[in-house]
Amino acid sequence: MSSELTENNMELDTPLKKRLYQLMTEDEKQYPFSFANRVDISKSTFHSIWTKGSTSIHKGTAKKIADATGVNVDWLHKGIGEPYSVAEQQVSTEKEREQIKETADAGNIDMAIMIEALTIVDNYLTNYDKRMDSDKKAELVVSIYDLLCKSPEAGSTITAMLKLAV
Repeated sequence: MSSELTENNMELDTPLKKRLYQLMTEDEKQYPFSFANRVDISKSTFHSIWTKGSTSIHKGTAKKIADATGVNVDWLHKGIGEPYSVAEQQVSTEKEREQIKETADAGNIDMAIMIEALTIVDNYLTNYDKRMDSDKKAELVVSIYDLLCKSPEAGSTITAMLKLAV
């Protein structure tokens, strides 16, 4: 599905469709049916939601999508609560920090700068209720790490730049 088709069916926006849109990567927003493949739901089910304006989905479908994306199933299914629980966000951040530490121990990475870069990205995502694919997030963290290595006082400037991106 092209972005033109996506733009043409925006009048069919429903709360469910908006929640699904939040879970999509940038590529999936351009080609929404690729989201169906990623979360392993049928194209016909996705078509009903995306182009026909379905306002609800079966609980099993919601669970399948939630399992694939890490989102809270009640938020996805009924719009109840927050998309991601604080505990899930903390576990994710702790895992990321542990992975970074392992990488740093194996190489020549300044842990303090890497944690500052990760903290800047995490704070931005949390403060503006944003999500990023792991690969894109890693690229952003590494880019910020590189900037901080060149200019350690750049943290506040980077944070200000991220705010402008909202």
